[in-house]
Amino acid sequence: MTVKKAAKVIAQKSQEKEIAKLKLDSVRSQLNPHFLFNALAGIQTLMNKNEIDNANRYLTKFARLTRNVLDHKDLISLTSEKTVLDDYLQMEQLRFGFQYQITASADLDVENIEIPAMLLQPFVENAVKHGIAGKGNDGKIEISFTKQQTDLILSVKDNGNGFDVEKDYAGLGLALTKNRISLLNSIYKETPFLLDMKANANGTLIRITINQWL
Repeated sequence: MTVKKAAKVIAQKSQEKEIAKLKLDSVRSQLNPHFLFNALAGIQTLMNKNEIDNANRYLTKFARLTRNVLDHKDLISLTSEKTVLDDYLQMEQLRFGFQYQITASADLDVENIEIPAMLLQPFVENAVKHGIAGKGNDGKIEISFTKQQTDLILSVKDNGNGFDVEKDYAGLGLALTKNRISLLNSIYKETPFLLDMKANANGTLIRITINQWL
């Protein structure tokens, strides 16, 4: 390959990467209003029930969460991801009363390992709204960050009623999320993102494996 041709190939790859990043930003901009709308509906529900104290607690969490969600960082640490998910889940606990747990394996440097921002949020929202919302204190969500050799595995598990993982449901944001993962794969070609979804009458398990990320 000539120097001129090699330079052209590099320029084309760079352009393709920039286009993918722009598309990724577009997908994130669609996910953010989707999330914010759902959160505002939660505040309205508490106000309509006249649960003023809980509504105020919800608003406090919502304010910090909004700042994090609207932050345009491409990558955030696992610690920051846990903070965002904690805020969201504590907020929704005020409405639905479920239990949850977020764990990270001891061999992960959660302060310094970063992942794409808002990667798990849509799946956690679905676990709450379409999984365990009607179960009250019996509802349970488990989120884990684990290491498997050089792969990072992120999982969201709930004990809801499950759903057909082959279908795209209005309001679940799954189509947007699948599109986002596809775009991430076009940018991070050396570390492919694999999405696996399993569901049955006993619950749903979402697993994202980021290959060779560690």
